Amino acid sequence: MENHLTENELIEYRFGLSSQEQQSISSEHLAGCAECRERLEQLIKKFAALDLLREDTHVSEELISEVLEQAGQPVHRKIVPFYKSPWTGAVAAALVACFVLLMSNLNIDKSTQQQFAREPKSEDKIASKGPGAKGESQADSPMKIIAQDTESKIQMPFTGESTSESISEQLPFAPASAIELVTLPRRDKVQLTIYNSADLTLVRERRNLTLKKGWNWLQFMWANTLIDPTSLSLEPLEQAGKIDIQQLVFPARLRELGRWLIRSEISGQVPFEITYFTSGLSWRAFYMGTLSQNEKTMKMQGYVRLGNNSGEDYDNAQTRLIVGQVHILDEIAQLARRQYPYDRPGIIDYDESAFKKGVSVTNGEYQTGRLGQRQNWFADLKAKEIKKEGLSEYFLYTIDGTETIPNEWGKRLLSFEADDIAVESLYKYDEERWGNQAIRFVKFTNDDKHNLGQTPIPNGDVKIYSYADEQSYLSYVGGTEIKYIPVDEKVELNLGPARLVKIEPKLMDFKTENYIFDNRANVSGWDEIRSWKIEITNTRTLPIQIEITRGFGTAYWTLQSETTYEKYDATHARFILELEPRSKQTLEYTVRTYHGTREESLTE
Repeated sequence: MENHLTENELIEYRFGLSSQEQQSISSEHLAGCAECRERLEQLIKKFAALDLLREDTHVSEELISEVLEQAGQPVHRKIVPFYKSPWTGAVAAALVACFVLLMSNLNIDKSTQQQFAREPKSEDKIASKGPGAKGESQADSPMKIIAQDTESKIQMPFTGESTSESISEQLPFAPASAIELVTLPRRDKVQLTIYNSADLTLVRERRNLTLKKGWNWLQFMWANTLIDPTSLSLEPLEQAGKIDIQQLVFPARLRELGRWLIRSEISGQVPFEITYFTSGLSWRAFYMGTLSQNEKTMKMQGYVRLGNNSGEDYDNAQTRLIVGQVHILDEIAQLARRQYPYDRPGIIDYDESAFKKGVSVTNGEYQTGRLGQRQNWFADLKAKEIKKEGLSEYFLYTIDGTETIPNEWGKRLLSFEADDIAVESLYKYDEERWGNQAIRFVKFTNDDKHNLGQTPIPNGDVKIYSYADEQSYLSYVGGTEIKYIPVDEKVELNLGPARLVKIEPKLMDFKTENYIFDNRANVSGWDEIRSWKIEITNTRTLPIQIEITRGFGTAYWTLQSETTYEKYDATHARFILELEPRSKQTLEYTVRTYHGTREESLTE
């Protein structure tokens, strides 16, 4: 093609210095002239280095003082002859371009902003006032993703195929400023995998990023969040053979910011997945049990409480919960709070493929503050299905649907509900463990027979209630914290001291006998005989079963009693009694203990 654009015209077009009509003519010419487009790209690369100078430009105090001093002196005009040369126009245009670049940090032209900046849609600007309101738009979020065009401003439609133009193999300079940056769309999807054994959450985001053929800079910001920058990963979900993630760099002196360099053989919109670890998200299970009036069955409801103190709002997130122990070498919160990402990378030995499946590679109530006030916030308690999957030594719970979890908020979800669980009410008395008071327990088994057994029961707090009267008013019985309960394992819930059951042991007689002397006439063995009377009082309107454990301080003992007992262990005996409502019962026994050489009499 003849009548190519001159160098001066290319520079004026690149920096928007020509008239609107000339800009349109130059744009049409560039669309059809490969040679001029190549010359334009060469000019862009020459001026790209100037972008690096803006961030470190400093003016000394001596220079400012000298300029002010000279400004107060009279101006002497001197006419200097100027001879026009063929290259004069190009030099003048270059000087103008330099001035425009140096001033761009202070005031970017409105036309440039309209061309390169995506204004948030009106529906994205949602006020976050009061409980239940959504958070800020993604553009205003403390975590941002920004893409940068480091070469041409020419827009090409997405065809899904490579264009005929070649891609320079020379890596571009990392941008030093935010000029020509475009804020990308909101998340399409987000998945949270939260571990309850460590302050650790795996986040997987899907976003549609608009690329151009050639080199693309993608900027990721995590200000005011607890994201671990060393865990950032970016992968294309489509066109993977034509897109290469070259590197992730953390620019010097720029905090909470990283930049990916992407080489793309296509132009247009491509779905990407961004994964990282963050801290501040947590979950905890808790349970509510209601005993029937005869205390033979119980209804149990399990809940999961999610808490978010990560610094980031997560809208419409699929949430997965991991039960089990995960091993980490660095605390994610400490990594996220470093001054710069490259201060200390740390060593985190994770199997990334395993974590993407929600798998670990190794084997209280939630209250938050908003605007300086502590509060509990629970979303509606509509039951949501929670799918469970076994993963060897840990367990995965997937909450049905999606949940919005704003920062500094908590949410309660129903995990399961089971009716008519067969239970046993049991009282225990053991002075060595609980002193002189009886302790109440509720027993059941996590199996099909007890309308449970579908999944393990995560550790958490349990509160038990019972019906106080025929009007179905509830009274609090007691509560405890339970550990992880596998399928088919028996459970005993300790509900604390029993107010309506009283145990009173009394020593009725004590004597010693059967002395043995050594050759020096010293006592070397003897027997001790103790007689006990224990009164048990049940003031409840229901019958009870009570388990009384007695210790003797030695493994050498014999016991006589009209009440049946069992040898619980080497030093303890256990009695199990049934008491009618509002009744008393007496337990009597005599125990003989053997000491010194008398112990041999039991082994003969």
